[in-house]
Amino acid sequence: MPKSKVDALVIGSGVGGLCVAARLVEQGLSVSVIEKLPYLGGRFSTRDIKGFKITTGAIMVPFGERSAFHETYRLMEAPFNVREGKGGFRYRLSHGEYDPPAEGGGGLLGMLEFATGDEAAAKALFRHFRRALGWWEPSDTISFEEWLSQHTSHPEVHNLLQGFCAAFIGTSINEVPAGEYFRFLKAMGRNNRYGIAVNGNIELMESLAESVANRGSSVVTNAACKGILVEKGRVRGALVVRDAVEERVDADFVISNAGPNRTIRLAGEENFEKSYLALLREHPHATPVFHVCIRSPEPLDPYPGIINFGNTRRLIFLECPTLTCPELAPEGMHITTTFSVPESSTPPIKRRQTIEEIMVDLEENFPSFHRKKADVMVTAHHAEWPSMRRWPGHPMPTKTPVENLYNVGDGCMPPGTVGIEACALSAKDVARQISSGR
Repeated sequence: MPKSKVDALVIGSGVGGLCVAARLVEQGLSVSVIEKLPYLGGRFSTRDIKGFKITTGAIMVPFGERSAFHETYRLMEAPFNVREGKGGFRYRLSHGEYDPPAEGGGGLLGMLEFATGDEAAAKALFRHFRRALGWWEPSDTISFEEWLSQHTSHPEVHNLLQGFCAAFIGTSINEVPAGEYFRFLKAMGRNNRYGIAVNGNIELMESLAESVANRGSSVVTNAACKGILVEKGRVRGALVVRDAVEERVDADFVISNAGPNRTIRLAGEENFEKSYLALLREHPHATPVFHVCIRSPEPLDPYPGIINFGNTRRLIFLECPTLTCPELAPEGMHITTTFSVPESSTPPIKRRQTIEEIMVDLEENFPSFHRKKADVMVTAHHAEWPSMRRWPGHPMPTKTPVENLYNVGDGCMPPGTVGIEACALSAKDVARQISSGR
């Protein structure tokens, strides 16, 4: 059997995997990244379908000065071809639409006034939000819906915040832990600049991979991890299969971007301490989402920003990325991207029912949309290809009980974060741990 040796082996080339590889290379370690798919990026990549560059998952790219994702590119001096989105956020309820102020704050209070139609009631409710943000953060023992119901039963407030939670945190209002909602709100206020990858997410992933390779390390596709090697409680490397040839890769550190569940299967459950396994099984669910992509000569809606829905069954998010980056579609064509959540994020997911409800939502909100005439592509992200590998508020730690074996990615999101930024922050955390332990 062929053998090789590196300082660190990274399993998976998603955001967490490539970001941790970049940070470790920047620290001077030799790194090998293996990816079982023929392309980089995983759920942050691009499929080219008849000239349309369509995301494999995420669409909003964080790039503010405080963004850990953007910071990784600056550290590596890697090209970061992201264009800030035109427009901002628009919230739609049954009685109208609300655009928060672009600058100067007041967005949350304005949203509550929009929902209630009552300035005094909105200010009274806002005081409870301000107290939760500044004085007493609610615990995670109740859902955000339970917290909110203490202070208002106004249906439009609940509808508005259901749309917000589902779109920006990932699960419904009754599934988001109360404390996690407020941690997310604080984090959102610190880093609220988002953009679109001009030529698709794959360009960003290839840019970071190239910077890793230019520092003497490797990023290889079509290379699957067959098993993680553990001896006497310490990781030793992994067995890798590439071109039907099995190879042993010895490594001082192994970092998995395959998700905590997959990591355990690769390394063997018998190598993990019982309390870690209990934590994993306490809340084992991934976060599902339904992605509907509509290709058309005109965008479904001319608004250049993000529309968040509180007047629908399942639809919660709509954006036309080609209004910001026309490079994503053939000339004269557009992509409209929508995301929707099922009635319950707990399996089994009702796929047919959810898709039907999404189509009804689109037809009711956009009279020009006719499902039989539209060029529509529907993707259900769940199970082994979810929106996120754990529900927000229920992450696993990056460190595992196996010495020098770590996880990165959205299975171990830092509190108050989701998606791309959460993955990049998990990578930053692991790189820091490895650096401090050497």
